[in-house]
Amino acid sequence: MNYRHIYHAGNFADIAKHVGLLYCLDALKRKQAAFFALDSHSGRGFYDLQAAEARKSAEAERGIQRLIENSIGDPVLADYFTAIRARRGKRLARYPGSPAIVAGSLRRQDRALFVELLPAEARAAAREIESLGRVRTEIDDGYAALKAFLPPEERRGLVLIDPPYESLDELKIMLQAFADAYRRWPTGIFLLWYPIRSATQRNMVHARFEALHIPKMLYADLAIHPDDAGVGLAGSGLMIVNPPFGTDDYLRSAYASIHSGIAAAGSGYVEVERLTPERLAQ
Repeated sequence: MNYRHIYHAGNFADIAKHVGLLYCLDALKRKQAAFFALDSHSGRGFYDLQAAEARKSAEAERGIQRLIENSIGDPVLADYFTAIRARRGKRLARYPGSPAIVAGSLRRQDRALFVELLPAEARAAAREIESLGRVRTEIDDGYAALKAFLPPEERRGLVLIDPPYESLDELKIMLQAFADAYRRWPTGIFLLWYPIRSATQRNMVHARFEALHIPKMLYADLAIHPDDAGVGLAGSGLMIVNPPFGTDDYLRSAYASIHSGIAAAGSGYVEVERLTPERLAQ
């Protein structure tokens, strides 16, 4: 595996993913009961936006740095900006990965597990965020962790599945692992990230999810380029299973704010819709 997220940290896809993740974490905290969070492909805790790799790709410049400059006062994104410690008029020195986002949201009674296959990334996550809450980091295959640790003893919580999509079979593998995890924990909140590279590919991803015949699926797609612009990553999607109350409306507003703060006028789109209903016919 040669994927390194440092090249992409703080891009529009990270922003969209973490805004959705934060909303679901905050929703879980509406109740006092403890929850469990599992990040199956976690990466490290924080990414240095001044690193040579980040500067070379400039994705953070076109992503989070631009959003801070244009939208720091937008109330719909206030919780997100607080979570990443963004400040008006200041450039962000480092961007939090999803483990830091999760760990920063934990209460005393909550628990999280971060799973990362690359030892150096997993050690960085353990070193950077261990003191922020009841967390543990494992060097392991994320899909195997879904089998090993679900359902959790807390019986409520969420799972983030965000693979690198290096393999041509990644979507198939991810869907199989998710379907198995859902069978064992049908009440958990699942967030599954996917890239949008073309209209055909996006429609295929939606169809493959729908074919699983699982209720309560919401897709949230944010594109900063037309689907078929041929730019590599035109957009990103987040499939949320068992979305908390209010997720639809919030993500429509939040993604519209992200899009207006980053994308060129008239380029790309925001689409947040239910893929499957609350109940499916037997």
